[in-house]
Amino acid sequence: MKRLALALSLILAVAALGCSRGPDAAALRTEVKTKLDQRFKPGLFELVALRRQGSAPLPSSERGARLAVYYNATLKLAQSYDFGDWEGLSPGTLAQVLGANEKGIYGVKAGETKPGEEIRVYGSSTYEWLGDRWQAVETASAGVGKPSAPGVAAPASKSKQLIERLAAMVDIPPPGVPAQEDQMISEELDHALRAITARRERRKHVYSFASGPEEGEYHPITEAVVARAQQINATVKVRNLETEGSLENVRLIASKQADYALVQSDVAAMAYAGEGAFAQGGAVTALRALGSLFPEPLHLVVSAKSPIQAVADLRDKRVALGPPNSGTRADALAVLAAHGLAPKDLKEVRPEGLDDAPGALRSGRLDAFFATVGAPAREIQRLATRHAIRLISLDVNTVAGLVGQNPGFVRLMVPANTYPGQTVAVTTVAATALLVTHADVPEGEASVVLKLVFENTDYVSRGAAQGAKISKRTGLRGITIPVHPAAGRYFGVPPPAPSGGAETKPKS
Repeated sequence: MKRLALALSLILAVAALGCSRGPDAAALRTEVKTKLDQRFKPGLFELVALRRQGSAPLPSSERGARLAVYYNATLKLAQSYDFGDWEGLSPGTLAQVLGANEKGIYGVKAGETKPGEEIRVYGSSTYEWLGDRWQAVETASAGVGKPSAPGVAAPASKSKQLIERLAAMVDIPPPGVPAQEDQMISEELDHALRAITARRERRKHVYSFASGPEEGEYHPITEAVVARAQQINATVKVRNLETEGSLENVRLIASKQADYALVQSDVAAMAYAGEGAFAQGGAVTALRALGSLFPEPLHLVVSAKSPIQAVADLRDKRVALGPPNSGTRADALAVLAAHGLAPKDLKEVRPEGLDDAPGALRSGRLDAFFATVGAPAREIQRLATRHAIRLISLDVNTVAGLVGQNPGFVRLMVPANTYPGQTVAVTTVAATALLVTHADVPEGEASVVLKLVFENTDYVSRGAAQGAKISKRTGLRGITIPVHPAAGRYFGVPPPAPSGGAETKPKS
């Protein structure tokens, strides 16, 4: 009897799923419009058209069955809105609201979007069956990752791949490599291969652009620049050089293994001064800024029910300050010091970055974590949909002191509704993502790159939400190192001296 009852319940559940397949188009339309009005200014978007494209079951939650409903929609701006505002909601938030990723949103541009302009979306909504009805639930926008191919043998070691590529250049067979020497050889060959490639490609007017890991924000920004150069057949060609991030990018510029790079502003300041992670290797005085791209606010994240209400409350708590030598770690230490705290005052200092810190907070292994990252960060979006969080605001006077004392910091407000459940704006400091190069790069060449980055490049539909914030009007905000002469000409102002967050506005 028990087996029969179980079988009947399963049949009924499957039948319910199969017959209804979730809300109909009318209910879906109402739900999408409600979410837009709740997270953005009410009435900002007119939902011109919505077509339900089907549905698919998802893994069940603790409460019940889940279903994804897919749709195509066209939104029309009823009022002007500036997605390029550094303190406004970004396309990343719009993507999360609509269950899309940035590559599924068309029509968002840098600068002001005017009334009547349209945005097309390939979105989805997730629903949960509560016994008598489907209830919409929050989900994070899906990131675009590289799928692994099943059944493929493990790739050769990095050193072997580099040897084979190097051997192909000079037509010699690759030598065998003892396992214990693999790391040493791979580092040396990596250095040599990048140097050779950079020199060969420069002769072809192809320039290496050091970005970051594929899953980060710098990588799709550079991909969009590469695509723009190909589209307009620019005299300067760009190659996206995947790296570990800002620290490696500075070193690649210093050694001329990369021609251009994206670097966090506070990391650039450390490099130019020969401090922090660059204390042993010496100052990188040849580093030059071409422009500031978008802000990377410092997030201090806690659980919604946490007693932590301010930075001072972190005393005797378990806190992830970010990986050693990272920009996040440097920023977190500066904020702690401004509040009279040092790492020794914490119960436990943890090295987790954004890959691991959200899970540790959710499971109770952490009380708080810092992250310097463009908002909204996908990892924090995902956390907020599964575990209620709060962002901690910094005191206004403390922010002013931090901006005055720390090169690379600018004051920033993270607007309400940037993340699910975040109902109030958050005051914080931000680093900026800088476009940098070497002092020896010719002015004419750098001018072409500036136009590629700042003019008519479609970042959002290529998965780079922060690209909507790249604008000439903020191109000199948060500069921390000397400016390349090409940038002075491009922005129409004398090159500013490095400053602690001072903003120099270009001529209109």
